[in-house]
Amino acid sequence: MGKLPKIGNDKTLAEQAYLAIKNAILTNRFKPREILSEEALAEELGISRTPVRVALKELAFERLIILNTGKNAVVSDISKEDIEKVFPIRIALEPLAARYTAKNINEKQVKKLEEILSEQELAIKTEDYNLYVQKDFEFHISLASYADNDLLFEMIKTINTLVQRFLILSETLQENSFAALEEHKKILKELEQKNAGTAEELTKIHVVNVAKRILKNGN
Repeated sequence: MGKLPKIGNDKTLAEQAYLAIKNAILTNRFKPREILSEEALAEELGISRTPVRVALKELAFERLIILNTGKNAVVSDISKEDIEKVFPIRIALEPLAARYTAKNINEKQVKKLEEILSEQELAIKTEDYNLYVQKDFEFHISLASYADNDLLFEMIKTINTLVQRFLILSETLQENSFAALEEHKKILKELEQKNAGTAEELTKIHVVNVAKRILKNGN
């Protein structure tokens, strides 16, 4: 395969395998409908099959792969219907998180979001769209984490894992990344000023716009 790094020692083998395989899926190195062999993954990562098996179960729970009855998995495909199912949930959850965050956010958290957006802007300038999507994910889940609602955060994190794949596979990033970044900046400005209602509304507009941009491309 040649798509995965060797495993190190800073986390459990299963955690590292999970992160490595997940990253390969999210960055489209493993394509939709691609078959993943448990044996081949273990060999490429330089570990035994057991932690790979644990990692695959977690990825299946996140709907990134489909486990077969044997020792293979298949990378999940994405359809227009999948996008249409996910975004109404995102539209319901993320504006609510923005409202809560606007009430709770502190100067350190604002600074963190500013740093993420600076890195996202640099990714656009260098046309590193894998990094752009990573920073998009970080912005949304960081914002959600500041809402101080663990259940809301976990749901938004799960949804945004799927959104990462939608963005990469939609092939819309070169055309639309700057518009999304500007929407992020407007949201952050309202969060910093603790304008809960406006932050909520701008987040809803942003999420709706992202859905429209992806669906416009015909996915």
